[in-house]
Amino acid sequence: MGAGASAAVPGDVKSDIKAQIGVSNDKRWLDAHDISNLTQAKTEIKRLRGLAASALLDPASGAAAGGAARQAVMDRGGPATGPYVKKSFPKSDAVKAMIQTVMRENVLFKYAKDDEIVELVDAFEPIAASKGEIIITQATKGENFYVLESGSIDISITPPGAAAASKVGSLNDGQSFGELALMYNTPRAATCECATDVKLWTIDRSTYRQVQTHFKAARSEKYVKFISEVEIEGGGKKGKLGDCLSKTDLEHMADAMEEEAFAAGAVVIRQGEAGDYFYIIESGTVSVHIDKSAKPDAGTRRATAIKKDTQINTLSAGAFFGQKALLSEDTRNASIVAIEPTLCLTLGREDFVTMLGSVSELLEGGGKKEEVAGPTVLRKDEGITLADLNILKTLGHGAFGRVKLVEHKTKGETYALKCQGKKAIVDNCLQDHIMMEKTILMVLDHPFILKLYSALQDSRYIYFVLEILLGGELFTWLRKQGRFEEPGSKFYAAQVVLGFQHMHSKKIAYRDLKPENLVLDSQGYLKIVDLGLAKIVDVKTWTLCGTPDYLAPEIILNEGHDKAVDYWALGVLIYELVAGIPPFYADDPMEVYEKILSSNMTFPQHFTKNLCDIVRKLLKLCQSKRLGNGKGGCTGIIKHKWFSGFDWEGLLNYGLSSPITVKVTSAKDASNFDNYEDEDDNSPECLDWEPDLS
Repeated sequence: MGAGASAAVPGDVKSDIKAQIGVSNDKRWLDAHDISNLTQAKTEIKRLRGLAASALLDPASGAAAGGAARQAVMDRGGPATGPYVKKSFPKSDAVKAMIQTVMRENVLFKYAKDDEIVELVDAFEPIAASKGEIIITQATKGENFYVLESGSIDISITPPGAAAASKVGSLNDGQSFGELALMYNTPRAATCECATDVKLWTIDRSTYRQVQTHFKAARSEKYVKFISEVEIEGGGKKGKLGDCLSKTDLEHMADAMEEEAFAAGAVVIRQGEAGDYFYIIESGTVSVHIDKSAKPDAGTRRATAIKKDTQINTLSAGAFFGQKALLSEDTRNASIVAIEPTLCLTLGREDFVTMLGSVSELLEGGGKKEEVAGPTVLRKDEGITLADLNILKTLGHGAFGRVKLVEHKTKGETYALKCQGKKAIVDNCLQDHIMMEKTILMVLDHPFILKLYSALQDSRYIYFVLEILLGGELFTWLRKQGRFEEPGSKFYAAQVVLGFQHMHSKKIAYRDLKPENLVLDSQGYLKIVDLGLAKIVDVKTWTLCGTPDYLAPEIILNEGHDKAVDYWALGVLIYELVAGIPPFYADDPMEVYEKILSSNMTFPQHFTKNLCDIVRKLLKLCQSKRLGNGKGGCTGIIKHKWFSGFDWEGLLNYGLSSPITVKVTSAKDASNFDNYEDEDDNSPECLDWEPDLS
């Protein structure tokens, strides 16, 4: 369950739309030259809106909530390990400039810092290829991104069922291709063949991720060191942030700091003005001025020049100023002027309090408490064996096996049997993920999280005997209805919030929230299923995994992530439940990622003010500022105004009515699932891996 293809409007729907509005390869129809008056314009808009609704939101189109179920992606290579080793290949300044220009235009590089860009440019390796040589073959998996220095490359695609490929475009000097391979090992979408002799520059996924991991981890460590030395004062007490905050809190604060550059001579803050931000100097030097003759002028930025004879000090990298703003709105008692180009890290009081609480609370001992997971107590295996079970029906299938409805021969109880092929697991190096999923399922015990009863194996499969959920996937219901009303969406989102609250108390990040992984029971309540990507996260983890529509910015940019990715995904889920489509929808995954990183979304008119607010706060680009990831954790979400008046206790006690009426005639009724052929178990044997499932 929860597996499928990438979200997209089906091709037959697109063809129908094109036919109705006259789209052809001639793009002149886009300029709307045939619209000459307001009446025609309104008629055209009405027709286009109807077509859009039928293509994207109409349940009958099969495209509601994105069409087919979406497949999760993962970088099978895992995070970089061991000491960082720089790679460098000689290249001219002109080539460096060309590669850098290409990178700055690509979504995966445009947010990188200058030092990362320089290191990445150095790591590009030269390749020479002859006319007729194939660089990329459609449907094969790859790890390299390419920049074409000179020559020409033809791009061709072989449509499904076609006997021959069709040329769809070409690449020339200064163009690039293959960037998706830098994120994860996905099949190539087209074949790239040299039309002439070519010179290329390439970088592989492992090198790309190693450079990013190295620089981002080093930058975070540097910022944490700066922050630790910041002195704060409140309630008559003083102390350093390093003595008040846990390591996790210091890292969150480092993530939340924003960079602000100042040219030489620029005034950073001015004496007498009101301020809500404090500053740490990352690089450069500033001068400190106090003009004793100046009268306070709080709340304004005066145009008077800073007098040179008022300088009392200079500050350089690592120094901080304006920290009183963390306590309350601060009237600046000095002016700060950049002596040279200076880069500062800044943080506002509101963000500081949301993340960590007030300065007074920290100094009173409210900080320096590292979040501790609850005791790791495993539920007892129920002792069910394969011999105890009769297979009744296939409920779903995924990348490595199937989920089947089974019945206990003597007890008569029904279960879902998840069968995962051992050889496929080993071939994809996923042994640790399977064992992690088993452990996590036995650690968790919550009414809104799927329960594992037993883990079994034979020479072909790993089997999980799971709680049976006969209501079908929430995704299927969403696809049928097009979208849910806000009360229904709130009902299901609340169950996810409580499930996450339990997971996160155990330091478990789920990492694959989507409607496909929420399955209803016979009462119409949901359970979070498919914990194959879940992980116990003590500190940040760097593995790229998740479903494209739901990936958090920090995963896309390889910045290191923790449970905050679940709060981002919750924001996407709430939007999708009420809108019928995800907020960053696009056919091309790279377009999806570009929209995510730019936070490019619009809200439908039927979204209420409080709904828009909670989605915005969950979809904060900065993970440290995201609702749910601050002081109090999920409590911040529960207390949000969108949930005002919601009966949380009633929900936990199954005392609320589900907006979806699930019709189930018996414990064997699988009518809410799609029909699948009951194929024989034909996965090849794998005798080299026999894990301890006790």
